[in-house]
Amino acid sequence: MPRGETVSELTRGPLPFILHASTEEFKELFQVLRENATPKASYLVLMVLSTILATFGLFANSAPVVIGAMILAPLMSPIISLSMGTLRQDKGLIINSIYTIASGLGLAFLCSVLITLLTPLNAPNAEILSRTSPNLLDLGIAVFSGVAGAYAHAREEVAKTLAGVAIAVALVPPLAVAGIGLGWFDGGIFFGATLLLLTNLAGMVLAGAFTFLLLGFSPFRLAQRGLLISAAIVLLLSIPLGLGFYKMVYESNVVERIESWERDDKIQIKDVQMLGLNPLTISVRLISDHTLSDSEIDKIKEEIEERLGKKVSLEVNVTVKR
Repeated sequence: MPRGETVSELTRGPLPFILHASTEEFKELFQVLRENATPKASYLVLMVLSTILATFGLFANSAPVVIGAMILAPLMSPIISLSMGTLRQDKGLIINSIYTIASGLGLAFLCSVLITLLTPLNAPNAEILSRTSPNLLDLGIAVFSGVAGAYAHAREEVAKTLAGVAIAVALVPPLAVAGIGLGWFDGGIFFGATLLLLTNLAGMVLAGAFTFLLLGFSPFRLAQRGLLISAAIVLLLSIPLGLGFYKMVYESNVVERIESWERDDKIQIKDVQMLGLNPLTISVRLISDHTLSDSEIDKIKEEIEERLGKKVSLEVNVTVKR
């Protein structure tokens, strides 16, 4: 329970914008959050097991295995404790939460790197690559996961939804991918996955703190410093995320413009994929009732360049339909 000056701060002015947390709610929640912020052997064991499971699932390109690792990971609880510590400027809760999160992440990261070094596989698959290009949509997922996590901790009747929140925010898979990237000495995979992990953490902490503010667990005067620092970190991360989102939108527009192209001849363009932006590299599958000559392929390439308004490098796979 808060004491001394904190009590005076809490009683100064209306508590929050929406609700007033009762004394009993305040006491029970803080007991839970302080306990969650303390590292335990079971927490570290679950972090190791969930990361091993996630790493194997990523190598196997198996979404169900990766989802199982998300449910097993115990990171949600100390992150929500950090949200409350940030909101209330509780140094003890902040330090303990950061130590618990960092110890779990560090141990799990080492396990992922070790597994990668011992595994002969060295080709990225869809599950791995999907976690190396974060954008603003990932930040949105993290923010609303933080809201859900904080609300579930504050309301016992909805605590059973925490497993769903853990799946949504997916903290362990990008951690495992970062370990895979380091094990492969692949900077692109490592930094992309690390950015996604930091995005999830920062978004959850900020959203969780703001949710606790609205639920009445701190006055705004006490909370504003922590909220401003969290918001500044999220805004800083939003710069590369915004670039990633722009790239995703641009790629989507290019693919849509080519796939929606109604050609006069009998050659169909399918399976359009963006392989690179500089130079603009596109992979397409051409379906025709005859074997295409070089001149026909060159003509299609020129028409695509005219449609997009820029030079392209085209990779073509021809399918002959009989």
